[in-house]
Amino acid sequence: MAHRRCLHSALLHATALISLKKSPSLSIVKALTSKPNPGITTSNLEPSWFIPWSYIRHFSSRKSDDSENEAEMEESSDGEGESDEMASDMVRDYSPEEKEAEAAAIGYKVVGPLQRSDRVFKDYEPVFAVVQIGSHQFKVSNGDSIFTERLKFCEVNDKLILNKVLLLGSPTQTIIGRPILPDAAVHAVVEEHALDAKVIIFKKKRRKNYRRTKGHRQELTKLRITAIQGIEKPEIKTDGKPLKAAVKKPEKIAATA
Repeated sequence: MAHRRCLHSALLHATALISLKKSPSLSIVKALTSKPNPGITTSNLEPSWFIPWSYIRHFSSRKSDDSENEAEMEESSDGEGESDEMASDMVRDYSPEEKEAEAAAIGYKVVGPLQRSDRVFKDYEPVFAVVQIGSHQFKVSNGDSIFTERLKFCEVNDKLILNKVLLLGSPTQTIIGRPILPDAAVHAVVEEHALDAKVIIFKKKRRKNYRRTKGHRQELTKLRITAIQGIEKPEIKTDGKPLKAAVKKPEKIAATA
């Protein structure tokens, strides 16, 4: 380092002498002349003593800044990869067989659009079912509405058949699947595609000046259950009198003397 400083000071003196059009002394010329490199030809160049000594200064940054830059690069690369995957999924053309297979793996089948002449909405029936859509399970009855993760290959007012039925129940019997009931089915209609409430994702590394805030809204699909098949449905008795729930009387506790 000290040798470099000496050379730098000699360089300043040499440039001052050159600007005054004074020939430098032999000692300065010998100090500034560099060793010739056999791999580089010096034809059509000025004398080596005229080439000023120059070097590049590298300013090192803090370790935290380097780690922050690396983290930003990783996050940007991850985001670009996810966006590329989403774009490829949106652009990709699925064949009808692929659409049906992927929908069956999730747990539904698209029947077709709802027509004006269809009478899918019926009165309440005392029957319930437990269905699986993707990785979630729902207990549904006739007329219920549920929100699931966005279902592909279906639009609003499309009729669906949920074929992954795990359990059926009624006031008279209960049928449990192992794990799925092959003869059971739950019919539904797609009402809308919506977005869930915003979730804030905050990341922080203390003492590193690192903070990241992001928001996410999950895409959802609203389904309306229209019918449950695969179990006997008991008739609802209407005697004209409203049914009253049994009220338990508080038990009397004998006081001990």
